[in-house]
Amino acid sequence: MFLCSASVQAQEEDPKVSPQAPAEETPKASVQAQQPAPKSEEQELLKKIEELEDKLNKLTEESTARKKLQITEEEKKESEQKVLEAVGTDYTLESRHTLGLDYSFSYSYTPSEALRQTPDLEVIDQADHTLRNVISAYYGLRDNLNINASIPFVYRYTDMGASTQIDDADIGDFSIGIGYQPYKAKAGEMTSTLGFSVSLPTGRSPYEINPETELSTGSGTYGFSVSGSFSKVVDPVVAFWNVSYSHRLPLSGLDHYVSSTYILEKVELGDSVGFGAGLAYAMSYKLSVNASFNYMYTRGTDYTYSNLAAKIKREDTVDAGIGFGVGWSISQKTTISVGVSYALTGSGFAVSFRVPFSFVL
Repeated sequence: MFLCSASVQAQEEDPKVSPQAPAEETPKASVQAQQPAPKSEEQELLKKIEELEDKLNKLTEESTARKKLQITEEEKKESEQKVLEAVGTDYTLESRHTLGLDYSFSYSYTPSEALRQTPDLEVIDQADHTLRNVISAYYGLRDNLNINASIPFVYRYTDMGASTQIDDADIGDFSIGIGYQPYKAKAGEMTSTLGFSVSLPTGRSPYEINPETELSTGSGTYGFSVSGSFSKVVDPVVAFWNVSYSHRLPLSGLDHYVSSTYILEKVELGDSVGFGAGLAYAMSYKLSVNASFNYMYTRGTDYTYSNLAAKIKREDTVDAGIGFGVGWSISQKTTISVGVSYALTGSGFAVSFRVPFSFVL
């Protein structure tokens, strides 16, 4: 008994033969086996971070590309102006200290019927052909205030039957005017342009010619007109419309021999009221198309003859037509426009061509 207890006590005191020593090495081995695990998790975390960075870079690139494709407010306004330039000069103004020159050419054909004094009174077919070359100038006093002037050169040819043709060429009626925008419209808002013009009787007057051998190139009287032109972007088109009123001064003391029997003394021309509307669409950055409708109502004209007690009154007239046009932007400041119109109240038509130029002074 004593020997057994002594040997057990000796084993407990001697560390070399202690059976618990190997048990203390087992946790070290398990800790060493678990050390690679944190490295694997760190690699996965870094990989996820790289993937997130790639996605973020792609989103940033897409956002930048979208911003480049988005049109700024200034670009929208410029695009709207180019589209309206192809419609007409009444809807746009030149910038401050900018000189604009405009050349336009138009051809119009108007068939009609006329009475002819022969041994017997007969009705003949008559066709009027008119070519107009107009040079206009616009100058911007301010961004919203322009002055303008235009001078036309007119060639007319009238066919009054197989044996009667008349042609004449001369200057037309000179006109001056102003254009004013009461407020600066932002992109998408309605733009308003007000106009006032005066027409001077520089052309050949119809009351100072021999109608059997000559043709007129002007109205023969002073005229005044006021107008309002409006436009608004209604995606994807631009809507435009206008109203106008014209008044012409009466003519007196003419002593114009209409025939050997009748002498015209006075002419009172009727006032005119007009309306027009249309749509324009930009097919690309350089090409646009437009369509419009125009209406004009003119009150009748009174003629006073020296040997007639009563006035001769011409009835009120109505003119209406539709037009189609194309605009082609060949540069930042130049948009060529071509148009064709057809009369709804008759059978005439017209073709026009216009090209503007702008210079900053």
